[in-house]
Amino acid sequence: MATPALQDAPQKVELRRDLTKVESYATIIGILIGSGIFVVTGQTGAITGPSVPLAYIVLAPIILATAVAYSVYLSTPLGVRPGDAYLHISRTTRSYYAGFIALWLKWLAYIGALVILSTSFAQYLKFFYPNMDQTLAAVLPFGEALARRYPAGPSMAEAVVATAAIVFFFIMNLLGVKVYGRLQTLMVIVLVLAIVVLVAPGVFAVHWRNFSPLFPYGIRVTSDGGVQKGFLAALPPLFFSYAGFESLAQTAGETREARKSLPIIFINGVLISMVIFFLMSFVAFGVIPYQELALSKHAMSDVAARFLPWWGGAVVTVGALMSFSTCMNATLFVPARILYVFGEDRMLPQWVAGVSRRFRTPWVSLVVNSSIAIVLLWTKSFKYVLEIALVAMFLYYLLHSASLVLLPFVRPALYRKAGVRPHPALIVLSGLVSIASMGYLAGSLIVNDISARQLLAPAERGLAIWQLLIVWAGVGTLFYLGGRWEGRRNGFDYARQLTSDWLDHDRQQEGPTTREEATKQE
Repeated sequence: MATPALQDAPQKVELRRDLTKVESYATIIGILIGSGIFVVTGQTGAITGPSVPLAYIVLAPIILATAVAYSVYLSTPLGVRPGDAYLHISRTTRSYYAGFIALWLKWLAYIGALVILSTSFAQYLKFFYPNMDQTLAAVLPFGEALARRYPAGPSMAEAVVATAAIVFFFIMNLLGVKVYGRLQTLMVIVLVLAIVVLVAPGVFAVHWRNFSPLFPYGIRVTSDGGVQKGFLAALPPLFFSYAGFESLAQTAGETREARKSLPIIFINGVLISMVIFFLMSFVAFGVIPYQELALSKHAMSDVAARFLPWWGGAVVTVGALMSFSTCMNATLFVPARILYVFGEDRMLPQWVAGVSRRFRTPWVSLVVNSSIAIVLLWTKSFKYVLEIALVAMFLYYLLHSASLVLLPFVRPALYRKAGVRPHPALIVLSGLVSIASMGYLAGSLIVNDISARQLLAPAERGLAIWQLLIVWAGVGTLFYLGGRWEGRRNGFDYARQLTSDWLDHDRQQEGPTTREEATKQE
């Protein structure tokens, strides 16, 4: 019989395992087929011409090599918690700081992405409401004053709609992971239907002459008035389409049978997205010449209008809005789990990991992230985060792949527990391919940024990407030191935490898989 003290002890509120395989597929496909393919694809035509579809193919093996690390780690006992690279790196290297900095950079990238996704959603909405700024200025209190204050980048209407979108998806994420999953699945279905409407008839409307010459700016990176051009120069911005595939790892704490399902969904989801990227870009550059496509504000909608009836452009625009929406939904989901696991492991104050007893969602981190995104939006200061976003993701993938290379040799016991366990030689090969590729992509962006800023007047240069990285890493280090100080003061056992979540896995279960079982345990 339990003692009164034990009976009165408050129970820890856990996340609920409600996500199914279908909803997991919707998460990874929804965040991959986002603003990258609908916005960046057309713009990249100005860098490399009509060879964009080929660039997506060239990036494919790099992405797959990087994805191997996630399939391996998620099949270990670490695959039942959110935290992805933080858990994987810290438990492999026994360095909390290395794992923290990797995921801290990712958190920054996602907050910046949330702002740009919400504003891009508002900009695409102008396809249906071109006079949105004037209408909202006349309707909203202080609308005229706001319109004068926010003429562009974003405009007043774009900021209002973007804020409404962030608040909407905040509420959907707050109401429970099942609400998130069902909404994500519904939006992905609409998105896929729109893509079918674009691609199926589009392949028959392709003009092969639009692909000649295939490399109008050459293969190597060249500079044209400070603007980088060439096939290789297009790879970093096109990688933006693939960035975020690892977000599926953050669902590990809320997915049924996560260790069995997520490693397979990872690879399948990336492969499905690769095929979609190639087909959409092939149709786009085959229907409209790259010079024209690069200037379009609604590239895929304009492509559809060339060979579909009057309603075709509208259907594809709805698909574009769904792509932004699926990304926003997942982009709110992911950083909330980042702060949650930081609080759990006392990398940040424990209160950051607060979970709603009613909805079983990390409500504190959802509030923090949404508030920061809205403040960055209205102060127009999100560029300080956005400028490092892509380089931060490259470095994040690099560190994660490096930990995979070390795994079989420095943490063999954890490696043997993996359900997906490639031969160490294959692990080293895939890891080195990813490390070299991410290093090249990150380095090229930093070098290009330095070169571009040298053409500006000293007063206009501002902080370079590498300087912003140092600043943000310093800010993260201060948070890390503060969290560790509080954890030690409260007696948190950091040494035991590094091994407890995988050495003790035989005595642990993944937790309740249904609402009914969760209720019984409560």
